[in-house]
Amino acid sequence: LELGTGNGLCANFLLDNYDCYVDTVDIEDLRVVEENNEKYEVSSISNLQPYIDSGRCTFHEMNTKDFLYSNTDKVYDFIYIDASHDKDWVLFDAVNAFNLLRPDGLLIFDDYGWGECRVGIDSFLKCFDSKITIFHKEWQVMIHKLSNL
Repeated sequence: LELGTGNGLCANFLLDNYDCYVDTVDIEDLRVVEENNEKYEVSSISNLQPYIDSGRCTFHEMNTKDFLYSNTDKVYDFIYIDASHDKDWVLFDAVNAFNLLRPDGLLIFDDYGWGECRVGIDSFLKCFDSKITIFHKEWQVMIHKLSNL
């Protein structure tokens, strides 16, 4: 599960390198990107289309709250959180996504140093410290969900 598709490159990496299926969630498909003083449009769906067509990926165009509340029966081995950078939304996404993570699963937060992401991530880590092991904490924070839950 990927919360925050962006341009689809993270999902593409996973699908290129692993035999897996990815649910990816974002509030919009099309983004305007500015690089070297030029603006251009990037489409998540276009970048993911070969995997969508082959049935290995589903792009859910909605906010993370709606996705997490409507998919409470799913279980994931891996969750990547890179949606909102607001501390409250980061915490919301983490708590609700954690319920979908299988024991022994891996959860990665992106953008630990961006804005208030750190506050939301640290709040989650403190509240769930007895249920996780943190094994990497830099720009990305990587945790393992303990199996004895």
